[in-house]
Amino acid sequence: MRKLFSILGFILSKIGSSITFTRNLILNLFFIAFIAIIIIALQQTKEVPVAFADNAALVLNLNGILVDQPKLVDPFDQVIGEFVDSSNIVNEIAISDVVTVIKNAKTDNTINALILDLALLRPASLTKLTDISDALVEFKKSNKPVYAYGDYFSQEQYFLASFADEILLNPAGGVLLQGYGSYSLYFKDAIDKLNLSSHVFRVGTYKSFVEPFTRSDMSAASKEAKLNWLNQLWNTYTGIVATNRAIIAEDVAPKADVFIARLQSVNGNIAEYALQQKLVDQLLTREEMSRYLAKKLNSESEEYDHVEFLDYLAQQPTQFQQQGFANKPGVGIIFASGQILDGNQPAGAIGGKSLSKLLLEAKDDEQIKALVLRIDSPGGSAFASEQIRTALLEVKQAGKPVVVSMGSVAASGGYWIASAADEIWAKPTTITGSIGIFGMFATTEKLLAKLGIYSDGVGTTDYTGLSVNRKLPEHMAQIIQMTVENGYSNFLAVVAEGRDMTTEQVNEIAQGRVWTGSDALRLGLVDNLGSLDDAIAAAAKKADVASDSLILIQTPRSERERLLSMFTQSLVTEVLTQLNISADGHVATWLATISQQAAQLNNYSDPQGLYVQCLVCDIK
Repeated sequence: MRKLFSILGFILSKIGSSITFTRNLILNLFFIAFIAIIIIALQQTKEVPVAFADNAALVLNLNGILVDQPKLVDPFDQVIGEFVDSSNIVNEIAISDVVTVIKNAKTDNTINALILDLALLRPASLTKLTDISDALVEFKKSNKPVYAYGDYFSQEQYFLASFADEILLNPAGGVLLQGYGSYSLYFKDAIDKLNLSSHVFRVGTYKSFVEPFTRSDMSAASKEAKLNWLNQLWNTYTGIVATNRAIIAEDVAPKADVFIARLQSVNGNIAEYALQQKLVDQLLTREEMSRYLAKKLNSESEEYDHVEFLDYLAQQPTQFQQQGFANKPGVGIIFASGQILDGNQPAGAIGGKSLSKLLLEAKDDEQIKALVLRIDSPGGSAFASEQIRTALLEVKQAGKPVVVSMGSVAASGGYWIASAADEIWAKPTTITGSIGIFGMFATTEKLLAKLGIYSDGVGTTDYTGLSVNRKLPEHMAQIIQMTVENGYSNFLAVVAEGRDMTTEQVNEIAQGRVWTGSDALRLGLVDNLGSLDDAIAAAAKKADVASDSLILIQTPRSERERLLSMFTQSLVTEVLTQLNISADGHVATWLATISQQAAQLNNYSDPQGLYVQCLVCDIK
């Protein structure tokens, strides 16, 4: 009997092994076939250029948000966003792409006009808008007409529209210019009512990030500092628009009583008000706009030949060479956008480790003779900022010129990094400075005591037992404050070294205060006012290389990541479909909320808990 069982066991084991082998073989063959299909599809997929007639109009329909460098969208987040609210999925448009399209259209004989369709352009900083408006000014030198039309113009949309030769507005639409402001919620009373103990450590008279947790309103010092740069931005905006429209700056957004009186004179018709105040040239319905433009562009029908932004962009030569494929020496460029965080971070955030790695790659690349670092960041982790700065110094020590180009914001940690450059360029409307430092956290011992819960125990030193549930000992508060003050001293020293100033000189213009690019030039915090192209030209001149040889340095997305992204997107879509999670589903909303909250919590991960960040730089 034992022998029979042994024989049966042997047979069954062989059958089991055969089944396992067959199953694995089928799965592996299926996976290989799946990969092969994807590779073949990628190789065979070729974008067919969109054909358009000679003498066509270029329609600059910018659908999305303007950024220096678009970030890679996680497929899971995208699918969740589609199920929760597709309107939350925002396209990102590289400013360099917009500028390239406008520049090339200027000399393209097949393009006879430029039409601004800005209805889907999201809010953008004045700095990003002026990058595009500079290109519009150059385009108009070709004597090709520029038209802008829309049902409604937001403040950002209208700024670009003001550069058109004619602005056409829907009679049911309007133009509303609100100005610039900076507002915050203040939580001190709520913190007191919740019996939380807020511990704030800072250096700098104007380091107002912590004010929402220590006050119930904005301090006089913060109001003074904010109004300084907000007024500069608004004066720039109104001055440019007034010049473009041949009106006085006060009429761009008059005082409330004047506006009301003028609006009453046209019976509250916003569109008629815009026409009367010369903010627009004509009031036309969509159909009338199409016929009008067709006539202006000498079209024989009621429609005019045109090509849209993305279709035209697809036919333009690539502006940047990829690192490792440059055909001649040139200027390396790295885009650093977003909050500064520790470790490796994707595009859309600045990682202390990941950006440092790119900088060191630029140092070792023999084709890169100079480096331009484009910074668009309100700051973040002090540790990560210093990590990046030291990597930037390595590039300089290798004999390669380093030029920083500031975007909309390069403040706090963003300026910490920038200060190490050989030369700093900013736009007049760039927000920078905010040289200060803070630390902050809350403890819950009073709240717990109110609930009858207490924490007690013993420890071997004066430093054990630190917890969010226990009162912060006075000696620990002193130690933390000392580390914050030391961090501020380090910040001053870093800037003094980079800008060839004394720490006393830096301290006079620091204290956490925010400055515009124009102020920063006057104070010696930047060297020149100009665009990214100006910074590239300066770097090329320093290295004696061609300014049109641009080598993009970025973290590549591997083929494995791309395949996983495709697979994940399909898998997640199928799972959500099977679970019947719809746009109105509570589960999808919950997942999206958890994802957003987790991302916010992960942002504060500095090893020492010290941050050089300018959240008051946000404009609303």
